[in-house]
Amino acid sequence: MQNVSTEKALRNQLASIRMEGFRFSEKEISNVKKCLSGEMTFSQFKDKIVRDVRNK
Repeated sequence: MQNVSTEKALRNQLASIRMEGFRFSEKEISNVKKCLSGEMTFSQFKDKIVRDVRNK
């Protein structure tokens, strides 16, 4: 099995998402990267998403 970096896996998933017609802002992608790297917990990530959605 091929070893895939987190960054490459994220790029692949973003490409797949775009093919489905969805788009994410740079801020949203940055938050995903922070969660994946451990800069924020999943709970913090989830709370941030909820706050951002409520503020739109």
